[in-house]
Amino acid sequence: MRRTVFDPTLPLETQAFAYAPRPGAFQGLRVGVVENTKFNSKELLCKVAERLEQQHGMHLVSVNRKQSSGHAVNQEAIALFQQQADIVLAGVGD
Repeated sequence: MRRTVFDPTLPLETQAFAYAPRPGAFQGLRVGVVENTKFNSKELLCKVAERLEQQHGMHLVSVNRKQSSGHAVNQEAIALFQQQADIVLAGVGD
């Protein structure tokens, strides 16, 4: 599936991107978590990862804490996720 993204800071142009391929099954997948420092975000995301483990046999392998909710995930964490995780969960708490 492809989506078109508009950047409001640029002249009207489109940039197409493709979603990452979706796994055929969840069993045994490795899960990474991006925690954004908001209240309860780590607890919420780790609870989702725990449920995925219970229901689908997935395994939590890495948790990264961003500098703040407004910052991007750093390159080191991205490289680690690429090596260790099959999927990555990101979200907020509050």
